[in-house]
Amino acid sequence: MVTTAEVFSYIMRTLLFILFTCCITISSIAGKVTGRVTNQNGEPLPYSSITIKGSKETTSANNEGVYFLQLPAGTYTIICRHVGFERQEKTITITNEDAEVNFVLNEQSVSLSEVVVKAGAEDPAYAIIRNAIKKRKEHLNEIKRYECEVYSKGTMSLRDFPKKFMGEKVDFEDGDSSKKKIIYLSETLSKLSVDKPNKIKIDVISTRVSGQSDGFGFAGARYFSFYENNVQISNSLNPRGFISPIAENAFYYYKYNYEGTFSEDGQLINKIKVTPKRLYEPCFSGYINIIEDEWRIHSLELKLTKQSQMNFADTLRIEQLYQKIGVKHWVMQSQILYPAVIFFGFDAYGSFANVYRNFNTEPVFDEKFFDNTILKYEKGSNKKSIEYWDSIRPLALTNDEQVDYVKKDSLEQLRKNPAYLDSIDHVNNKYKINHIFT
Repeated sequence: MVTTAEVFSYIMRTLLFILFTCCITISSIAGKVTGRVTNQNGEPLPYSSITIKGSKETTSANNEGVYFLQLPAGTYTIICRHVGFERQEKTITITNEDAEVNFVLNEQSVSLSEVVVKAGAEDPAYAIIRNAIKKRKEHLNEIKRYECEVYSKGTMSLRDFPKKFMGEKVDFEDGDSSKKKIIYLSETLSKLSVDKPNKIKIDVISTRVSGQSDGFGFAGARYFSFYENNVQISNSLNPRGFISPIAENAFYYYKYNYEGTFSEDGQLINKIKVTPKRLYEPCFSGYINIIEDEWRIHSLELKLTKQSQMNFADTLRIEQLYQKIGVKHWVMQSQILYPAVIFFGFDAYGSFANVYRNFNTEPVFDEKFFDNTILKYEKGSNKKSIEYWDSIRPLALTNDEQVDYVKKDSLEQLRKNPAYLDSIDHVNNKYKINHIFT
């Protein structure tokens, strides 16, 4: 009989390795704001960005579109954004009672009225991309050093799996016979410190893995910069990296189409469709949105497939959303990765979300702050209570995720019972699937 740990040991180690290389306390809380973000058809918009206008307070909706905020009494303007949809603002007054603020976002409408493309003429997208390439290095090095807090949540779920694997029955030992189930769930709160060009440190403040009381979860706090010529997601996916749509030599690899312009907060943003010129080259496809005159990235929706020279995973979709802080700086607000893989009949998909907040663009680092340690887990980081997580989590858990934590944590306690351990000795002594993988 094949258990969950045996079957997915290799899959999860590889996926997490790819994504690895790829805490907020509010005082004087008076009320809780909850809500849901959907499109016009009532469908949830996963990981929509929620920001309080004029402050650093930010959060995200979960993959069901549900969000929450805890705020002191006062009047606030809540900004809701999602890549590919029109930004929306709502003003609310917080008292001692909880409030509900829902958002229904319209698909981003673009205007072509100011652009006339003559037959045989170059698409206007090329001029926009040329300007973005010229400003690439400036935007890459715009903020020399910074610190921020990063909340990361990673999930992998199954859509389907075979009844047998390597001749053994597949049994997840969870009492659930359905094909669809969560096989991995983790949360991590980190502090990301950067001093360009090559100093970086990730301090993991707290981390949690469903069903593993001593586990260390996904801590991929870094984001992928498309201002780099090559976007290095993981050596496992492609050791060469993937060519950015605004790389110095991007015109050799990409075709561009101008989709139109939309306005947000008084700025014009150009929507550009990017398509690889040839199959089987390390290129993205999708959309990149460039701010007019500043020629910087506003947001993007890009995808990699097997035809992108990507190993292991079948598809990897990336969404990034930037936000402006202060007078001129733009920083990452959220990065979401959507991997999907079909592996020996196991059809798995997931989402790995990072929410970036509380940026300090003028940190003072001690001379010995950066050393050979890039990733550090603080003592006791994997021993935090449920109450702690409920107090610091900026991204609401879905119902399925709540159930998964309760069920797997309970099963873990059961398996620690000596009588249970004796009963499965014969299973533990059997030839392991992961032996074959190794």
